[in-house]
Amino acid sequence: MSLLRKGILVSGGQVFGIALSMLAGILFSRTLGPEGMGQVDLFRSTATIVCTVFAMGLGPASIYLLNNRKVPLVAMVTNSLKVSVVLGAVLAAALAVTILRVPEYFGAVSAAVAIVFSVGVGAGLMTNLVRPVLVAQLAARRMVALDLAPPTIILLAGTVLWLVGCLEPGIVLAVGALGGIAAAALLVSFLRRAVDLARPFDWSLLGRGLIYGLKLAAANVLYVLSYNVTVMLLRYLTPERFGDVGLYTRAVAVCGLVALVPSAIGPLLYAKWSGMTGQARTNQAEMALRLNVAYGATSMVGILLLGKYIIWTLYGAAFIPAGATFVFLAPALFLIPIFGACSNLLASDGRAALSAFILAGTVVVVSVVTWVGVPLWGIRGAALAVLCANTFTAAGVVAVCVWLYGMNPLRCVLLRRSDITYILAALRPSAAPK
Repeated sequence: MSLLRKGILVSGGQVFGIALSMLAGILFSRTLGPEGMGQVDLFRSTATIVCTVFAMGLGPASIYLLNNRKVPLVAMVTNSLKVSVVLGAVLAAALAVTILRVPEYFGAVSAAVAIVFSVGVGAGLMTNLVRPVLVAQLAARRMVALDLAPPTIILLAGTVLWLVGCLEPGIVLAVGALGGIAAAALLVSFLRRAVDLARPFDWSLLGRGLIYGLKLAAANVLYVLSYNVTVMLLRYLTPERFGDVGLYTRAVAVCGLVALVPSAIGPLLYAKWSGMTGQARTNQAEMALRLNVAYGATSMVGILLLGKYIIWTLYGAAFIPAGATFVFLAPALFLIPIFGACSNLLASDGRAALSAFILAGTVVVVSVVTWVGVPLWGIRGAALAVLCANTFTAAGVVAVCVWLYGMNPLRCVLLRRSDITYILAALRPSAAPK
């Protein structure tokens, strides 16, 4: 199966997974309203940030070590699994204590909910650390199964609980944790033959992973912060209510469709480009950008024209005010796949630190504009901050790739006939390009 066909399979699975997540989001939003969803999404953003920090880039580093440094699979999987268990336990304990000690920020939840949610986040960390092994192997079918497990469980369990009238923010958080735990168990089952618990822990392999992983971690943490800091600051700047957070995050969920397919293919590009050099890699990067731009532009226009109707249809009249953000969020999220393709190119060449420098500036931009904009314009100020930050990021990373790899920006914009031919050939099993 060609890279593009695997990318289509993975992105198709993620599209279906997003559809399931959106159905769950519709159910939860219509039941909880902006206030309840605001609290749930604040917890989710917090989980995303702490997971990325604790992962230390070890997951993506394993792709580099497996594909570029030819580390044996059993050694890599066993070490990663042992590290993930320890880090996951530490993370779960620290997060549960923090949630219970700072109720004025997170809102009131029971100790049981805080513990279950935190255990689910720890399981999510395990998945983040070990799943990249499947990416390194380009194991598309297993990646799809792993991606679909959490949203399927969350939707099914959420529907049952809704039918019996038990949905409230704490229950929704516990259901999400169940999905994360199930995904970690499924991942272990996929890789069980590559696990040798009798094997001594390889500290040198961990050190090699940290040397490269911390470079990736800097970029990953800054990327996650740039995407989630608006949620955290919205809560801080509007402490009397969760409603603004709920409106903003529902708008982001709709606009996230702009970046869905390119983001799904991104990790596969990194895995593929880790073994490529020279003009061949540059040509593929330019084609990836052309495909991302074409998809993103089409989706962005659709959301600008229909976004308010989508919000009303999916989440109900209570969320209609979220539509005020689309004029900024749709083009802002369109820029994410551009950064994604270029940052994967830099990471595959061992230059992830350059992405980190650019993202450091991005975090500063989004933080400053959010801090100034939210008191003046509410959620529209947060959306404007994201647009300013993503414009800075995309421009910076494209400039770096032009400088390092000789990419031609004009060749990264408009689709070519050869791109269409490549895609059509990839869809034919007997003649799929490699």
